[in-house]
Amino acid sequence: MSNAWNEGYFTDEGYTYSYSREINPVFQRYCLLLRGFATLETSDGYHCELGFGQGVSINIHAAANPGSFIGTDFHPAQAAHAQALARTWNSDAQLYDDSFEQLLARKDLPQFDSISLHGIWTWVSRDNQKLIVEFARRHLKPGGMLYVSYNCLPGWSPSAPLRHLFSLHDRFATSSSTNPQQRIDAALQFSETLLAANPNYAAAAPSIAAKLQSIKGQDRHYVAHEYFNRDWNCMYFTDVVDALAPAKLDYAATAVPLDTVDPLNLSAEGMDFLEGIEHPVMREQARDYFVNQHFRRDLYVRGANRLTASEQRQALLNTRFVLLQAAESVSASVRGPAGEASLQVEIYGPVLEALAANAYTPKTLRQLSAAAPSLPYDELVQAITVLVGMGAAAPCQSEAAEQQVEARCRTLNLQLCKRALLSAKIQVLASPVTGGGVTVSRFQQLFLISIKQGNKRPADWAMLAWSVLGEQGEVLIKDNQPLLTAEENLAELTESAEAFAAQSLVIFSALGLI
Repeated sequence: MSNAWNEGYFTDEGYTYSYSREINPVFQRYCLLLRGFATLETSDGYHCELGFGQGVSINIHAAANPGSFIGTDFHPAQAAHAQALARTWNSDAQLYDDSFEQLLARKDLPQFDSISLHGIWTWVSRDNQKLIVEFARRHLKPGGMLYVSYNCLPGWSPSAPLRHLFSLHDRFATSSSTNPQQRIDAALQFSETLLAANPNYAAAAPSIAAKLQSIKGQDRHYVAHEYFNRDWNCMYFTDVVDALAPAKLDYAATAVPLDTVDPLNLSAEGMDFLEGIEHPVMREQARDYFVNQHFRRDLYVRGANRLTASEQRQALLNTRFVLLQAAESVSASVRGPAGEASLQVEIYGPVLEALAANAYTPKTLRQLSAAAPSLPYDELVQAITVLVGMGAAAPCQSEAAEQQVEARCRTLNLQLCKRALLSAKIQVLASPVTGGGVTVSRFQQLFLISIKQGNKRPADWAMLAWSVLGEQGEVLIKDNQPLLTAEENLAELTESAEAFAAQSLVIFSALGLI
C-alpha cells in the first residue's frame, strides 16, 4: 500500500534482521588500510548509519565500538524495533525515523567519523540521493569515511528488465488490499508465465529463467525490498563517483578484502589489461566489466591521504586478528570471479596454527610473522586477507578500545540471548574484540543462557534448549525430516551442545562473547 510518507518505498514488509560486517568501523578501517589509506580512529567519535533497517547492525556496532552512534530509518516499525533493542542495554544511540530530508534539517547533529548506508542508495529516488550527498557534505569530518553499497552495471544488465516487471505488476496489476506476500508471489508467477511464452528478451538473456527461480526461493522480506520498490536506480561505478563528488568524497577501496587478491578475480589477460590503465577510477570501472560486477560495496574518504609503504606496513603489523571458527573447519579453498583456488597448506597451515595458539586469543600480524618466520611478509598479508575475506577471521580493534566496550557488549549480548528464548530472528552477538557482530545461532544462544545459569554439562545446556523449543511446539530438522519425539530432539540438541563445547566455546571466549 502506498502512503504519502513512503515515497514509493515498499513498506508493507519489514526488512530482515540481518547483520552487515561492512558497516563495522573497525572492518572499514582495515579495508582502507589494505589499500594504503590513512583513517580516523578516535575514542569519542561519532558514527552514522542511514537506513538501519531493523537496527541489528547499528545496535551491535554502538555496543562494540567506542564513541556514539546516530542513525535513521524512515520505516517507523523498524525504527521502533531498533529503539526498543537499544533501550534493553541502556544505549545512548540516537535512532530516528526521520526521512533524509528531515535528518538533514536537524540542527543538533555532530561531525561524523563515518557514515554508512548499506542497501539504500539504489532503492531511493534521485532527490533522496542528493540529500544523502548533501548530508555527507555537511556532516562528514575531513578524513572521515563513507560506506555505500548499491546494485550496479554491467552485471545487472540482463536482470534489470525482470526487476522492472515485478515492480510494474505490483503497481498496476494487484489490489493494494492484497496481502504483501501474495502480491510478491503474484508478480513472480506473472513473470514466470511471461518468460514461458518465449519473448525475445528471454532469448537475449538465456540465464534469466534460472535467475527467476533463484528469486522465488529467497526470503520474501528480502525480495520485497530488493525488487519491489518504486525507485530503483542501478548505476555504473563512475556514476556514483560523480554523484558523491560534491561532498568532496574520493573513492578509496571496496569493503571486500578479497578484491585485493587479483588472481581470485581476474584472468592473466585481465590483469595485464588493467595494469595498463593509469587512472584509478577508469581502472576500477574497467575491472567491473571483467568480473561482471552487479553489486558494489565501496568506501570513500573525505580527503583521502595515502600512507607511505613503511607506514602501511607498520600499521598492518600492529593490527590484531582473530579466528571466527575452529582452525580445522576453515575451508581448504576460496572462490572468486576467476574461479576456485586452493589454500596452500604450506602457507595457511602455519597461519591457522598460529591464530589458534593460546586458546585462539587475538594476534598481531607481527606475532603471526614471528610464529611463521618462513613466510614472506607479502604472503602473510595475503593469507590473512583471504581468511578475513572468507569470513574465517576478522581484524580487531585496539586492546584499549576493547576494554572500553566490554561491559556494554555483555549487557547487549545478554538481552539478545534472552530474545532467543522466544524467537530466532537475531542470530548474532556483539564482540568487543572485533567491534562487530559474530554469528551465534539460536541454539548456541540458548546454550549460553544455560552456561550463565551455572550449568557446566552439555546435556544440561541441551535440556534448557529443548524445554524452550518443546514448550513452543517447535522441533528440529535432521536429514530434511522433522524429529517427532522429545527423545530424538534432546539427543540431537545434546550432540550440538557437545560440539559447541568442543569447538565453539574457546573461540567465543577469545571473541569476548562469554
